[in-house]
Amino acid sequence: MDRIIIVGRGMIGSAAARHLSGMTDGIVLIGPDEPAEFAAHDGVFASHYDEGRMTRISDPDPDWAVTSKRSIERYAEIESESGIPFFTNSRYLGIGGTDTSYLDRAEAAGSALGADLTRLDARGIRALYPFLAVPDHVDGLHENRNAGHLNPRAMVKAQTEAARKRGTTIVKDRVVAIRPVPGGAEVELAGGFIRQAGKVLIAAGGFTDACALSPVDLKLRVFGRTVLLCRIEGSVAQELSIMPTLGHAETGAYILPPIRYPDGHDYLKIGIGTTEDPEFNSLEELTRWFKQPGSKANQIRFRAFLENLIPALEECCHWHTATCAVTWTATGLPYIDHVLDDRIAVAVGGNGKGAKSCDDWGWIAAHLIAGVEWEHPVDRTRLRIPRHTAS
Repeated sequence: MDRIIIVGRGMIGSAAARHLSGMTDGIVLIGPDEPAEFAAHDGVFASHYDEGRMTRISDPDPDWAVTSKRSIERYAEIESESGIPFFTNSRYLGIGGTDTSYLDRAEAAGSALGADLTRLDARGIRALYPFLAVPDHVDGLHENRNAGHLNPRAMVKAQTEAARKRGTTIVKDRVVAIRPVPGGAEVELAGGFIRQAGKVLIAAGGFTDACALSPVDLKLRVFGRTVLLCRIEGSVAQELSIMPTLGHAETGAYILPPIRYPDGHDYLKIGIGTTEDPEFNSLEELTRWFKQPGSKANQIRFRAFLENLIPALEECCHWHTATCAVTWTATGLPYIDHVLDDRIAVAVGGNGKGAKSCDDWGWIAAHLIAGVEWEHPVDRTRLRIPRHTAS
């Protein structure tokens, strides 16, 4: 019997495996590789199948800020241990508007943790980043150090490789069922095999409820999100060479600077959650969404927004969409909690910004499932599943 099985080889699951394998032996991390062809794939997907996610310390929620800081401080360690780089210090700029409360709260939380922050008016923003056409009424919050973007594909590979080096067994298969057994739980794999462990940690993101992996219904809300990518070439590439990651407070947009993708081209990416984003409840719905190009209406809207903010993009000719999914909890924080005595626990719910804090959410999950006493700046109760949800 294995000691602990982690179900889900994504950003939180792979982080939990690395942390657990530094604490004990008998760790097994289960999850499939990214499918070679999305169109022909009939299993689960994951939203980390991409090259860029925003990361920074400043956040209006102090719990997200502190877990980001703790995660970012370990990036170099993970890269060194695995030999796989994934973090780029491209800086971060939060763009506000007439309502300054978002940036005010983010600045307060970040400053309390020692983040390298500068408040800018519109003139200051344009002086630092001349390609941004921001109106006079906006202000900005600039984070100059330990902020930028990470490569989620590479980060998962790095965490997985580091966990493997520490002794974790990697199983590249999909879990189809988890059942309690005397002294632990058993995990059934799509390939027909069954593994047993004393404890199981479920970190399967938006597929947790859809695949009925948890013994309780977590009532997660999973939405499909469309992202738009613009190929950056020629003179525009030079103009945007100093571009930071951008957060737009009024719309909730996140914008990543030009990043190299597997096809050899550099793409600038934008994602915005909208009221038109579809909500999914089944594996079939999620699988179908990941195979589609996303919303045409959002593509048109996002492109107009980008060209208004960064006029140089009007020269670009190559645009395309992609899809991902975001998993929301009722609390706005991940659920990191037991769902069946001390044998089965979950660590799920990135709430649209899980990447930047994923290593620390994995740290918390590892200590929870290992039965270690809670010692963390985030209060234990903040990560519990609400009673009305776990039913």
